[in-house]
Amino acid sequence: MKLSELFNIDYGQREYHSKENIDKGKTLLISSQGEDNGCYGFFDIEVKFKPPFITVPSTGSIGEAFVQLYPCCVDDNCLVLIPKKEYPLEYLFYIASIIRHHKWRFMYGRQITPERLGRIEVINIEKIKTKEDYKTISQKLTPQKQEIKEIEYKPKKRDFLLSELFEIASGEYHSINTLKSGKVPLISCSDNDNGISGFYDIPENKTHKECITIAYDGRPLTAKFHNYKFSAYDNVGVLKPRFSMKRTTILFISLILNIERWRYGYGRKCYKQKLEKLNIKLPVNKDNELDEDYIGKIMKSRDVFGYFKN
Repeated sequence: MKLSELFNIDYGQREYHSKENIDKGKTLLISSQGEDNGCYGFFDIEVKFKPPFITVPSTGSIGEAFVQLYPCCVDDNCLVLIPKKEYPLEYLFYIASIIRHHKWRFMYGRQITPERLGRIEVINIEKIKTKEDYKTISQKLTPQKQEIKEIEYKPKKRDFLLSELFEIASGEYHSINTLKSGKVPLISCSDNDNGISGFYDIPENKTHKECITIAYDGRPLTAKFHNYKFSAYDNVGVLKPRFSMKRTTILFISLILNIERWRYGYGRKCYKQKLEKLNIKLPVNKDNELDEDYIGKIMKSRDVFGYFKN
């Protein structure tokens, strides 16, 4: 069946093409972002669309289809797919995945329109059999609340050079033209999928594990942790711990680096030489050494904000 047979497809609300004159409020507004289900923000506007339905960016992150589960508004940078009858959530997620699978067909000069999107063929719901249940999967993926224990948030701290803690190198690959498909993820500066751009057949001596990667381009200083074997582009920094370091410590340092991203941007790049001179403030014990036990308590309690507030 074609999507146009299953959904009424149209553009979102033109009145929200510009957000300059909209006050902040409690109503969710969906736009063309490829993250956070397309959430642009919350504004003082009246809800128009009742869930569930699908939104598809026609600009920006073209084709990144999302199933919307909350009452909201949608600006005209997106197409809105309203089901012609009630469908199970599992079927709507299937439709969204098919649209994403076809997003390569659309680009600047050949953008998504209601007519073009409506021609995409999907399997009729009567022919789909699945044991997957959205509510069950959602419950499994929802983090369990964890009791926050009392922690003293005034530890002794000192500055550490990043190069004191890590060996810093740039990635191995400038181009993938010589690489064949394989099983090793190649890390780029992308903010999505932990930076993974693809999987390739990469020699063992050009791989890393239990390391942090740092983006030089894109959004500079974006830090990601990889507890699996990987390789990287040469516009990505690879930080390998100089000594045996607890995973909670590595994740904590990644968090601190991401908080410092505001210092860098277009025209003020972050690269290897700058990373080697970068200072970060970390808690230390009575011997003035990195206090990994204290860091572990913070990370396991999940109250990292208590540390930064103090």
